[in-house]
Amino acid sequence: MSEPRTCPGGPVELPLSMDLEPKPVQGCAGCRELANVRDRARAGGDWTTVSDCNVFLRRHPEGH
Repeated sequence: MSEPRTCPGGPVELPLSMDLEPKPVQGCAGCRELANVRDRARAGGDWTTVSDCNVFLRRHPEGH
């Protein structure tokens, strides 16, 4: 008979993602506007909008 386990297996190590902020695509007015909104939000301390703009910029490249 095997020894019963009294605790779960070892810890799970997740990768640390240190992605830089997405950059706007050259010549795309939509990307440039999102970057401008992000810059204004950062200047005003609105970190939620900064994060939202980063998400939209990452998803925006559809069609580029």
